Amino acid sequence: MKFKIKTNLTAGLVMGIFSVVMLLIMPTQVRLPMWDSGAPSPRIIPGICLVGILICSVILLIQSLVFHKEHIYEFDWNNEKHELVLIAVLVLFVIGTSAIGFVPAGILAFCFIQWYEGERKPFIYIYTILFVFFVYWLFLNVFHVSLPAGLLSFLK
Repeated sequence: MKFKIKTNLTAGLVMGIFSVVMLLIMPTQVRLPMWDSGAPSPRIIPGICLVGILICSVILLIQSLVFHKEHIYEFDWNNEKHELVLIAVLVLFVIGTSAIGFVPAGILAFCFIQWYEGERKPFIYIYTILFVFFVYWLFLNVFHVSLPAGLLSFLK
């Protein structure tokens, strides 16, 4: 199955819609501090980034619709199947992080990705598992940000 994608038009529409939606929901997701300390708002950096994305999206739409500058990409399912499986695994990792916890989801996802890409050396898998535990420890003890513990809730 093949179909053609106009890259400027598609990217402009998708990212433009994304930035508008995120700008609209940001006030409900990023709270302002209870008191004014004189520091910039926590919304300033995400807001600047989202406005930048919106401006770039408008430029892409103008290039596509007004100047007809477009790159046509032919999407072939058979050629892209491999990458779409990897994206699906990463989406399952995000879902699994909240369901079973960061460590089990990370071990499953990243070991599967390595196996899927053809890695068969056992030491690489050991390093991957240790790295997932290290990232969990780093967020918990250094950054003081708790990741979903899931099956490892006894470590807190």
